[in-house]
Amino acid sequence: MSQNDALGFLGLLYPTHQVIIGEELRKRMEEVTLIVAANDLDSGESLRTLGRIKRAHKPLSQTFAAKELGKALGHSEIKFLGIIGKKAAMSYLLKLKKGETDEKTAVQ
Repeated sequence: MSQNDALGFLGLLYPTHQVIIGEELRKRMEEVTLIVAANDLDSGESLRTLGRIKRAHKPLSQTFAAKELGKALGHSEIKFLGIIGKKAAMSYLLKLKKGETDEKTAVQ
């Protein structure tokens, strides 16, 4: 298992509307359990959005680049996405943690 499993999981959640992006994310921010942001944010607008998310005290994960997130959801790049639902968010975090553990074990 690798972190690709976490990206694949996001790809499975997206068509079921448990992952939201773009304007829908802005409109439904209060429903979001976990925000996944790209780890390569560089524009002023993206950094301001990240600041708003942190001030709202939303749980945040920044593991993947915008292109990786985009590829998982069938887009060119995604800077922010929201996971709706506690079960889906916990499952994503568990897959992410398992992927990190497996990668460390493989290196040793």
